[in-house]
Amino acid sequence: MSIVYFFFSRLLCIIALWHQLLEVFFVAADMNMLNNLTKEINFSFNDDVKYYQSYSELTKLLQYYNNKFPLIARLKSIGKSVEGREIWYMQITDHPDFIENGEPMFKYVGNMHGNEAISRQVLIYLIQYLCENYGIDQRVTRLVNTTNIFILPSLNPDGFEYAKEGDCDNYNSDVLFAGGRNNAHDKDLNRNFPDQFINWNSYNIKLQAEPETKAIMQWIYRMPFVLSANLHGGSIVASFPFDSNIAMQNKIYSKSPDDDFFRHLALTYAQNHPIMKTGKPNCPSDPTETFKDGITNGAEWYNVAGGMQDFNYLISNCFEITLELSCCKYPLAGQSGKELEKEWINNKESLLKYIEQVHRGIKGIILDEFGKPIVKAIISVENINHNVKSISNGNYWRLLVPGVYTVTVAAKGFHNLTKENIHVLDGQPTVVNFVLKKQEKITTNRPIRETMESDYTNPLTTSIKEKLIPLTTDKIKAIFLKSKDILHINHHNYLKLTQFLQNLKKKYNSIVALYSIGKSVQGRELWVMELSNKPGIHTPGRPEFKYVANMHGNEVVGRECTLLLLQFLCENYKTSLEIQSIVNNSRIHFMPSMNPDGYENSHEGDRQELRGRNNANDVDLNRDFPDQFDKENISYSFQPETQAMMKWISNSSFVLSVNLHGGALVANYPFDDSPTGEDKYTASPDDTLFRYLATTYANAHPMMHFGNGCPEDPQETFNNGITNGAEWYSVKGGMQDYNYLHSNDFEITIEMGCYKFPPHDRLKPYWDGHKVPLLRIAMEMFKGVKGFIKTISGFPIANASISVSGIKHNVYSLKDGDYFRLLMPGNYIVTVSAKGFHIVAKPVTVNDGLAIELNFTLTTLSKVNKVTVKTTEIKQPNINKTDSILVNKISNNVNFNIMANKMAGSLIYFNKVVNSTQSTFGTKIVNGFQYHDYNNMLKYLMDHEKMFPEILKLEKVGTSPISYRSIWSMQVTNKPNETNLEKASIALIAGLHVYDGIGREILLMHLHTIAKQYKEKNEKVINLLNNIRLYIVFMVMVDGMDKSVDVNDNWQVKVLKEWFKENNFLFSAIIEGGDTTISYQPDSTNKAFLKQYDEVVFQDLISSFITKPIQLHAECNVTENVK
Repeated sequence: MSIVYFFFSRLLCIIALWHQLLEVFFVAADMNMLNNLTKEINFSFNDDVKYYQSYSELTKLLQYYNNKFPLIARLKSIGKSVEGREIWYMQITDHPDFIENGEPMFKYVGNMHGNEAISRQVLIYLIQYLCENYGIDQRVTRLVNTTNIFILPSLNPDGFEYAKEGDCDNYNSDVLFAGGRNNAHDKDLNRNFPDQFINWNSYNIKLQAEPETKAIMQWIYRMPFVLSANLHGGSIVASFPFDSNIAMQNKIYSKSPDDDFFRHLALTYAQNHPIMKTGKPNCPSDPTETFKDGITNGAEWYNVAGGMQDFNYLISNCFEITLELSCCKYPLAGQSGKELEKEWINNKESLLKYIEQVHRGIKGIILDEFGKPIVKAIISVENINHNVKSISNGNYWRLLVPGVYTVTVAAKGFHNLTKENIHVLDGQPTVVNFVLKKQEKITTNRPIRETMESDYTNPLTTSIKEKLIPLTTDKIKAIFLKSKDILHINHHNYLKLTQFLQNLKKKYNSIVALYSIGKSVQGRELWVMELSNKPGIHTPGRPEFKYVANMHGNEVVGRECTLLLLQFLCENYKTSLEIQSIVNNSRIHFMPSMNPDGYENSHEGDRQELRGRNNANDVDLNRDFPDQFDKENISYSFQPETQAMMKWISNSSFVLSVNLHGGALVANYPFDDSPTGEDKYTASPDDTLFRYLATTYANAHPMMHFGNGCPEDPQETFNNGITNGAEWYSVKGGMQDYNYLHSNDFEITIEMGCYKFPPHDRLKPYWDGHKVPLLRIAMEMFKGVKGFIKTISGFPIANASISVSGIKHNVYSLKDGDYFRLLMPGNYIVTVSAKGFHIVAKPVTVNDGLAIELNFTLTTLSKVNKVTVKTTEIKQPNINKTDSILVNKISNNVNFNIMANKMAGSLIYFNKVVNSTQSTFGTKIVNGFQYHDYNNMLKYLMDHEKMFPEILKLEKVGTSPISYRSIWSMQVTNKPNETNLEKASIALIAGLHVYDGIGREILLMHLHTIAKQYKEKNEKVINLLNNIRLYIVFMVMVDGMDKSVDVNDNWQVKVLKEWFKENNFLFSAIIEGGDTTISYQPDSTNKAFLKQYDEVVFQDLISSFITKPIQLHAECNVTENVK
């Protein structure tokens, strides 16, 4: 029998191999026939292309090529023109119906100005050339096979219909639609896009964009183009971004972050064009105009606000340049199309060479640990302030000139990954793949919003990763050196200050918000201006900082420096990537004056007086807060300014702040008061951190760190320019101590100079001295440890206490569960506690960089209290330490193995075995029973989901990075699309071994039975599915490798662990073959009484299973007892 089976199986293999060989022979024969048919076909100037085509003629021509070359060509439209003409484009690639891995998208756009006809015509020729030479010309074939090419011959079909052949003149406003240059609304389309320097903030696509502009903007935003060119006429030159400059003047070079690569692109086209490369177009309109090497920066040639090439670069992944192809915009075609043929010959090599540039730089795929592609991951190249994003399949392309680069990838919910020493060569792109590790998933009750980022720059460059935040004094100095500084500095009384803030709000409304925390004694508003790319709300996970100045009305340096810093950050936000990084990752509050009444009572020139120091009730506001050592005055009636400040502190989420004073030059840190009121050092629990904060400010100031005293008291000096407040002089009721003791906020006090109210002409040195330390101290809010605290269901836990080993000062989580804890570098134990939840402690190592993310998931006490044993000693399970208890079930053919795992709830592991197990990737029929391979299984599941949508929902658990096959889970419950947290989640899993098929088949039959019984109104099944959510995984080893999932580095293990965390299963079971036992694994770290409790539960589960004999087929039955 075995010999017959052996030879029969070999015969089947030989037959299968023979069929494969025949198929290869047939394919080869077909290809040979195709080559013979097409060898005679090549691009030539036939009658239909010797002349310009009208819109209707072009439509027919494109439809002809679409039908003639269905394997590589697709004709589509991006929309319609003003007069209803289709804006056609032709897609040319080897697989036009889907996006291929690693294949970049390229586009050419022509005839944006309707009377610039050469651009239109050469793109028509290019479509013909690529189609007719595919499979014949090796270069064309390679381009089409490796590039997704899109060619749009006419963006302005209406304008072309109004233009006249032979018109070489420039723009003529007296002719209808400028002689066809403009669209049918008489709008210049290349001035109709949002411009980064004039209207990026206010551009309204519904009101301002022409139909043609709107169509291509949406196309650009929707399609992940990598490279593009916009073809024009009127000169012969390659123009590169930027097209506009901040001055809106001609002859001013406007450099983009990728200036080197844009110059390379322009040179590539120009140097392959016989006229362009000379740099001498010799156009009749200006015969003296020349361009070095045939290229020019757009704005340096002439300023174009609202151009398309800049829009491409700023809003998408696409790099675009503009190509001027001919001096005459609409030249005569010439006899038999000779002029058109000449233009094609001039541009052919440049057009092809330019497409090839899309295959430069670096490219790759970005995946998570489970093989799933990550969409919209940000790819950032060090020292190039422009980012690109990954597309839907995780692919990315980043165009770069040859060199050595450091590249960082960041994505929401994942840890950043940086790769250094990436070598880019002069040729094919370097492949650099990234696998990002997922951060612990956070679920909050805040609705998810997807909005475009700040109006001042594009969505790609505003989603800047935190790595760009300048954490050192040198980096802060560099910001001021390369940015536009404030030239006009003056004092601002209350009215001027109010007007100043209102002007900033009007001018920078997308990044600032103006509000008042209350009113002074005399009714003046206590203004605060907030700076953030999402002003008005606290963004979970972002720290908040505050500047408070002019608490003493006659101490005005802080007041003016706060306004100057605010103005500086607003004015340079659009041009400084570092400032964008700060603003986009935090929320900064500026209060220029806490005591506006006192300011109005003070006078310019006051050096060390007291006039205006106090508020209008003559109370020193920095002696008016509750004091930790003065319990008797706890019910004291506080001043209006103090009450407003206390309420603001209580209702806000500040992490760090500075209180800006005057009268000395020193950084003062808590505590400000001593227990006895004596002048002596009084350390806070965070004394080391406070000393560091004060030192950071002092060292960033050019003079403070010397510690010199003022002329009035030269003997008063400060070591390193810092002092403990109480050691200097004890202050009862100070604000910095109140912040520390009554909120999450760490505050220090800065004395900004000896002169309290200097004359206006002496303000600049104060600004120059304090601008760097003012910004530098704010960067400390990004350090320490931060994270989210949530329930096991993913809900945020507010007001949870966060304590740190060795420091007797706690901070508390905010309403979204986020927390921030400033810490010095070192090793700590962080403990989180909240009412009704178990306490959780985790170790953490804090460094001097950005805050370490440390998330906590707390379990409720109530869930454990349901058991009949004491719960006070219950600890969280340790999933890395398990022991096994085997319960043997002896049977001739079927055996069970039950194993518990504390990874997520109790995991029961069933092994159901028959003597002959089946391979996952073969289909075999045994006694009329069919085993399902991967494809058949998936079809089976999809069919059942369609038949029973009211209870079945098919979901991906994860995707293989090897075979790209997915692990599938079928959710079985009543109304599977509805969220019901009261339903218990249960998992059944099969296919942990590639050779095991019986578990999969049992679960497939189990699925069908449940669905069928539900359909037949079985009361028990209906009741069951109303109360549980059953998840069934039928095949884990989808790659086909004969390898168990208990291998730690398997992607399947990571996928399942993540799946378990997300679903919080109460009970899980794994069905498979290959053993003769029932076993389970309790947590070996549990107390003895818990082990006993576990055993009772597991024995009960086993009993309920084995007392119901399972009939697999006639030979298999369960009848024996359990050992």
